[in-house]
Amino acid sequence: MKSKIDNQENPMKIVCRKALLWGLCLGISLFQIHALAQEEEEPEKEESKTWEQTFIDSNIAISKWFDSVAEGLDLFLVGRRVTNRVNESSVRIENLIVSQEGKALNNSVSVGVNPRLPNLEEYWHLKFATYDDREDRRNTPSDYLRQTPREKSYGATVGVFKKLGNVRTSFEPRIELKDPLSVSHSLSFESVARMKGYEINPKLEFWATPDKGVGTFQALNFYFQLSKIWSITLVNQGNYEEKSHLYSVSNGISFGQILTRKSALSYNFFTGSNNQPNYHLESYNFGVAYSQILYRKILDFQVTPNVDFQRTLDFKRVLGITFAINLNF
Repeated sequence: MKSKIDNQENPMKIVCRKALLWGLCLGISLFQIHALAQEEEEPEKEESKTWEQTFIDSNIAISKWFDSVAEGLDLFLVGRRVTNRVNESSVRIENLIVSQEGKALNNSVSVGVNPRLPNLEEYWHLKFATYDDREDRRNTPSDYLRQTPREKSYGATVGVFKKLGNVRTSFEPRIELKDPLSVSHSLSFESVARMKGYEINPKLEFWATPDKGVGTFQALNFYFQLSKIWSITLVNQGNYEEKSHLYSVSNGISFGQILTRKSALSYNFFTGSNNQPNYHLESYNFGVAYSQILYRKILDFQVTPNVDFQRTLDFKRVLGITFAINLNF
């Protein structure tokens, strides 16, 4: 009787074992298919991550190399380490594309090298650039709207800085690398008065260049922080050139809006006036600038569509757009 029961149970055990075996095989197959699918997706993710990481790592490596070169030069000139300040040497490459209605597309690249020598410098530092950054700063709308590329001017600037109370004083002679060599000078006084909710930024500069002679630059700008998102900047600046007896004035207002930690908008309106043949309105411009940081301290860009009205064109509307991308090391 017992043998009959065993004979009856054996087929059932065999069926269960077969079902279990088939289920196990099916599970293994499904797991392998899922694993293969993940392996096909992972290379794309790894590839994109690798490209991004490679870009960041390359930037860091170049920055460290440049810092080490500047530090080596610093120690060579001084002979010993006298400070533990972090070396803040930097290189900035800017590619600017300017497009205006009725004009050809213009693309230009400018490079600024700022080697810092903390052991050698106390109140001064050395700069190399493919343009005159001091003259660029005197060009008011360029901070908010650049319609023309920077004028090429290869040279080195030695900046001497000293604070006289609340006034920041700087003397910056610059050697322009051309045949023959030319030297220009800049002596400026600048201060920032911080009040509750706003700031006042006066500046006075005396400058001299071989081509424009001597001149003066004056600025009285106001900054109002309306909220965590909104701000207003009032710009009032003038520049006088002795050789041409040209006095140019820029006035404007800029509304700033913070969108995220890495992006912002500014809504700008600027006017330009000069004294030739007599004091008059020369131009006015409306523009909206969108700025975004792609990688902090590495890569950022700005795009600015604008509408320009020039007196020489009978204040006819001219549409334009500028795109600037900056790479920092």
